[in-house]
Amino acid sequence: MTTEPKAPSAYAKAESGSRAVVLQIGLGVVAFVLGSIMSAGAAGRIAERIGPLETASGAWLFHWVFDRLWLVTVMPLIGYGVGRFTEHKPGRFALISVLSGETFALLLVSAINGFEFLVEDPYDVGARVVTLFLGLVVTARATQSGREVAGVAQAEANVIAEKRKAEYAAAILAAGQDRPSENPKALTPTLSPAGERETGEPPTPGAGPTT
Repeated sequence: MTTEPKAPSAYAKAESGSRAVVLQIGLGVVAFVLGSIMSAGAAGRIAERIGPLETASGAWLFHWVFDRLWLVTVMPLIGYGVGRFTEHKPGRFALISVLSGETFALLLVSAINGFEFLVEDPYDVGARVVTLFLGLVVTARATQSGREVAGVAQAEANVIAEKRKAEYAAAILAAGQDRPSENPKALTPTLSPAGERETGEPPTPGAGPTT
């Protein structure tokens, strides 16, 4: 008698979903922190080499490229790893993680420079919105690519496993066919009702039971 596996309870589903959300939020914050450290170091070294930019538009572009580096490079890399080794949905992961990192960035900037600093320049607001949308798309696509690579790797592993299984079965069958067939009944002597041993040979004419 086989017992059917029980479906996970609502509490188990809620617990699993909450853990996934916490992981996605944490990865978004980690992406912002790592990206900020990397972009600050890279921007400093490049600025030392090229010197101060003469135009305001060039300085503005330079600032935003490195300020949003975490969103278009670090976050997609993390998304690819998540898609490669987990089963998170790409769209949901990108939305939660990117918005978590962006929220952390906004809170940090507003704590340092004030909330008015975020909205005083419409070009900065537009650049933030455009790069946020770009980060969402790139992260979702990178996560989907990781899922596709994982699917291909799993399919290849299944093919290899089935091939080895067939090879083992063929080897076992061949070993059974190579073993000589024996008839234990023909080789084992038995006793007749008169107490004589039966060997499978015809009886000798004139021979009778001995006393």
